[in-house]
Amino acid sequence: MTTEPAQAIQVHAVVHKGGSIVRDRLAATTSHAFVRACSRTATPVTIVTTEATHGRFGQTVSAFSRVSDEPPVVGVCIQRRSPINDVIAHRRGFNVSVLGAGHAPVADSFAGRESADRPPFTFLDDEWRPGENRLPVLAGAAAVFECDLADIRDIGTHHLYLGRVRRAEYADIEPLLHLRGAYRRLASNSREETHR
Repeated sequence: MTTEPAQAIQVHAVVHKGGSIVRDRLAATTSHAFVRACSRTATPVTIVTTEATHGRFGQTVSAFSRVSDEPPVVGVCIQRRSPINDVIAHRRGFNVSVLGAGHAPVADSFAGRESADRPPFTFLDDEWRPGENRLPVLAGAAAVFECDLADIRDIGTHHLYLGRVRRAEYADIEPLLHLRGAYRRLASNSREETHR
């Protein structure tokens, strides 16, 4: 296991266990170690989209999560410097398209990477369609969540958007994953079932 030295003070955790107090010394972590540790967690690759009077906006995002089932709420985190932030706040809505295994070129485009086929942040007409809320959704996505903006939280380097899901759809295709700084696919489509 790789560890990196902490550059912050030690923190003490106090836990009551069976009437006794257990103390544990936990070292605060560095930002670099935190980011590297998070990269070991496979996450779905999504594109968050919205629209303004001057055009459509999209951003590749791997920080996506289900937050609540009742009411249905999802969360996405977007870096503060992304131009999509102002549009989401003004429009008060966004969509999340969960990418399929074959969507890596689209993910690259909306991550700001240029390729020979397309400039960054390009909505190609055959890839996108309007959702029921009229905001863009990726055709052929593994899942789509159409959201009204429920809340925005400013947390460090990112904005956390909570979206009340008004409509969801899904397809039986493998998702595109992000792990250790690269796109990945599931090794197999076999499932382990757990009965409880």
